[in-house]
Amino acid sequence: MNQTEIEQIGEELYFVAASPVSRRLRTQAELLAQTDVPLLIRGEPGSGKSTAAHLIHSLSIRSSFPFVKVSCAALTADSLESELFGYEHAAINGRTESKPGKIEQCTKGTILLHNFEVLPNSVQVRLLKLLQTREFVRCGGQSQIRADVRIMATACADLEQAVTEGRLLEDLYCRLSVFELDIPPLRERREEIPLLLGHFMNRLTRRYGVPAPSFSNALLEACQQYSWSGNLRQLEIFVKRFLVFGDETVALEELRSQPLAEASGDGRNGDSIGFGQNNAHRADEKSSLKSLVRHAKGEAERYAITQALEETHWNRKAAARLLSISYRALLYKIQEYQLFPHDGFPFRGRGGLANGNH
Repeated sequence: MNQTEIEQIGEELYFVAASPVSRRLRTQAELLAQTDVPLLIRGEPGSGKSTAAHLIHSLSIRSSFPFVKVSCAALTADSLESELFGYEHAAINGRTESKPGKIEQCTKGTILLHNFEVLPNSVQVRLLKLLQTREFVRCGGQSQIRADVRIMATACADLEQAVTEGRLLEDLYCRLSVFELDIPPLRERREEIPLLLGHFMNRLTRRYGVPAPSFSNALLEACQQYSWSGNLRQLEIFVKRFLVFGDETVALEELRSQPLAEASGDGRNGDSIGFGQNNAHRADEKSSLKSLVRHAKGEAERYAITQALEETHWNRKAAARLLSISYRALLYKIQEYQLFPHDGFPFRGRGGLANGNH
């Protein structure tokens, strides 16, 4: 593994570079860390935009101060506004109750607006004023508050089209896009896949205290030939399934023959969240294999839905957007898998592996 790099930038957070593309990205991140202006990070879902933002923060003079990520798709307009800017309101006893928002809590640090393209107009206006004046007012308040925070934003949508259609303020887009960082998809850095497979597997086996299955040359080659439209997120889920179920035959079948639309979970295949197929034991009969595959796919689908719901604090519309399926389809899946708020998903497999929340 010559000229490879695995850089830890936080607890359970790493930047992996084993290709010219990623090494160039690492150099760009180091340069951007020397500035203190807003930054727009663009890339496909699951490509590592948040990790890149965290890397830049860790290399900057703000590294000893907070790094806060806010998922814009996970909150309603009112909740997002008070979450970012805080609020003030009169209490029954006549006193003023106030709560600082993430921007105040992140003083001298960096705040990342994840999927900022879904920001409602009211929040866009407030954010634009903050970028223009470095000041803001809490929701319901009157006093101007000085903000010392670096603002980063990530996006995977066509922002130029959003501006044209009036969904994104042009002035806000211009101020955020003075400096841009484009995160390449995994298919443009295929030479990193063997390192990433080993990296994800090592992390998971350390976490669960179980031995790691080996990747055969055939499986490594199939992984490098596959188009990972879900990028790093999809690859890590694939590794987790392989660790739990340990069936290379089905893993190879998935990578070599499964339609890309189903594998990527983009919702184009009957609103199925197709993170792939696997099973617990090798089956000799074709019919048994198909049955096991369907069962394992359901486990992976249930896990993916649970993760999205937890990330969005059970905002089902936001979770549907993250999963790229319809809201109605998500409600059906929640009922089908009997999911409930705050219930952890027991990720069970061989060796007593459980509680695989990530």
